[in-house]
Amino acid sequence: MSNEKILPDDAAKILFPFDVAGIRAEMARLLGIPKCGNYVRQLLDLVSRNAQPANKLVAGGDVLKVFDLVQQQRGLVRAGDTAHSALPGANFADGSIEGGNARIQVGNVRPGVAVTMDELKAMYVKSDARFCLHETLHHCGRLVYSDQEYAIAASTINGNNPPLPVPPPGPNSRFIFSQYWDAELRKSFK
Repeated sequence: MSNEKILPDDAAKILFPFDVAGIRAEMARLLGIPKCGNYVRQLLDLVSRNAQPANKLVAGGDVLKVFDLVQQQRGLVRAGDTAHSALPGANFADGSIEGGNARIQVGNVRPGVAVTMDELKAMYVKSDARFCLHETLHHCGRLVYSDQEYAIAASTINGNNPPLPVPPPGPNSRFIFSQYWDAELRKSFK
């Protein structure tokens, strides 16, 4: 690869290809951190116990197996990739395992400084793995587990510290719940 630097705005416009093997390996590394692996098991236990009866846990909650199932269905799509039916927005779980149409959409990376292509690739693997872990957890429910379900579970685990947010009514409430439980999940990476 070249040592030529790519400016942040230009880097954010690239429809960067997915390194599925690299993403999966990074997800495995994160889940191998005892604090992260234990936290994910706690989340899945609480969410699956409180879910609707038809929304059973997929693959016994083995997150990497669920990620593989998503790859066998509709896989990954990069936000902005209209040729592959990417939807507006950045990161989300689309479809469901039950429906046979599970997919994960992941946004673009905008580095804070000019970077080489090799540096950008490394940034993407790390960033994509974190978002794929979050979105794969949604697909751990046959009919998808919601951000609200995960936020309630995260609040239970953390003793409501920080408190569960009370979003305004409307469809955007899921973003507030998503940000809440994602922040708690990312604490487990350290």
